[in-house]
Amino acid sequence: MSRIAVGPAEPYAPYGLDADAATAGFVVTTVRGPIGTAVARHRVARTSTRATIFLHGAAGSWTTWTPLLAAAEDRGVTIVNPVILDLPGWGDATPDPDSPPLTIDVVSELVRDVALELGYTEWDLVGHSLGGFIALHMAAIWPQSVLSVALVSGTTWSVIEGVNRPRRGLRSIPGFVLLLGAMRALAPIQPVALAVVRGLRALGVLRLASFPLFRHLSRIDATVIDALAIELRPRSFVTAAGVARNYDADTSWARIECEVRATKGDRDVFVTNDDLDRLVRVVRRACTRVVDDCGHFGHIERPAETLDALGYPAF
Repeated sequence: MSRIAVGPAEPYAPYGLDADAATAGFVVTTVRGPIGTAVARHRVARTSTRATIFLHGAAGSWTTWTPLLAAAEDRGVTIVNPVILDLPGWGDATPDPDSPPLTIDVVSELVRDVALELGYTEWDLVGHSLGGFIALHMAAIWPQSVLSVALVSGTTWSVIEGVNRPRRGLRSIPGFVLLLGAMRALAPIQPVALAVVRGLRALGVLRLASFPLFRHLSRIDATVIDALAIELRPRSFVTAAGVARNYDADTSWARIECEVRATKGDRDVFVTNDDLDRLVRVVRRACTRVVDDCGHFGHIERPAETLDALGYPAF
């Protein structure tokens, strides 16, 4: 495991979130699947059949990736055919209330359907948090289509343990286990919970409550905190975490053939160093890096360093 040191020229959290897809040159396509809709932001024209597909984590949406894209643009890094998704229950994507139980296979199939709808048959997957979990699964089941995986604090074994054995998970990632417990308690009263979150945002308390996620909370742009207030949806969070239940990561991810690059912040509360070490042991072509002075949102807190950690522009 190597580290990405923070240089004096690179500021912390230099960009806010940009919710204007048109300004960024994206158009919007909605694809319906058995569990609901997925919404893709993408360029009008394809340059090839290979796309870079961005998968957000729980309590996120497509806008979480805009700081990383801004950093890439400022550094002259080309992201090939970016496709940035909202998955059902987040952002503008809606879950189907009559859908079958959510599984990792069903979510992965919806992502694949979006890619094929847009004409992309080869994919470089970039996933944050639980989005990284989806990316790894897709690489395991479709090696002919997934050409690479990049993980930004991708949740792996510690989260699987936290979902399946919360008491053990409390020792390794207490932040995730406690958050999941709170979301489970709030899910039956989601409308009330969302109203409370909006109230906490108005009072400025939500920023304080977000401190475990970020290394320097006071320097995080207000657009990030506002997005958390919108996307912190208890039912969707609990449903998303459920895809990790009884998942056999060792067997599944050992089948991955493509290169996997994984990064986390040195102050990440959801991903441990042991997670990265285990990834290297299980996935033959995996390499890992830790970004200094960073929490769980490297693509927002340290976008330039995260690009370096993920090997751009060469990756």
